[in-house]
Formats: sequence, structure tokens, C-alpha cells
Amino acid sequence: MRRILFAVSCASFAYGASLSTSHAALSVAECVQVDSEVGARGMSLRVHNQCDVDVRCELRWSVRCEGDTTDTAARPMSLVVRLAPGHARDLLASGEACGERIWEIADDVWECKETR
Repeated sequence: MRRILFAVSCASFAYGASLSTSHAALSVAECVQVDSEVGARGMSLRVHNQCDVDVRCELRWSVRCEGDTTDTAARPMSLVVRLAPGHARDLLASGEACGERIWEIADDVWECKETR
């Protein structure tokens, strides 16, 4: 069985770290709910659009594997989801890129924007 080290910043997943400072982006960040839960395969995320508009959310994180040297770059990962008002979707931020090695999820950020 694969062992996992979680270094996930649950706060940024749970509360939405919007990268944009526009008024529309802040409003979207306030009405998109992201709930996280640690599981055997990674960080399970339920993204729920409680806004009155369609949204596009991008989740980004990096994965480091056991045995990586200090020169080994983290593996960037991302998922994109589009949600209509009132819809939700389950996503998984995983460390599957490491195979059976211990892995760590870091540098997690999510951003949701209104789609037009």
C-alpha cells in the first residue's frame, strides 16, 4: 500500500484563494464553495457553484515524490471544471504521478471566474 504525506493547505481549498482582484472574481470566490477531505488517493474536493452565473474553476497544485532531490522540480498538476448555477462536482487532487512512492501535495491554489 502506498503511504501519503499531505502538506495540502486546506485553507486555500476550503475558502478559495482567488488570484484575481477584480470585483467579479471576488464575488465568485464568495459564492463558490469548495469542501476538502483527505483520502487514501489524495485530497477529494467537492466544488459547488452557489452563484447565479456559470463559473469556470481551476485547481492547481504541485506534487513531490519520495526520493526527489532538491534539484527535482515539483510536478505541476491542474484540473478545470465548469459549473452551471446550483451544480456541484467532485474532483481529486492526487499524487498518482509518484506511483507507489510517498508523495506530498503542496502549493495548492484554486481560482473561479464567471464565464460569459
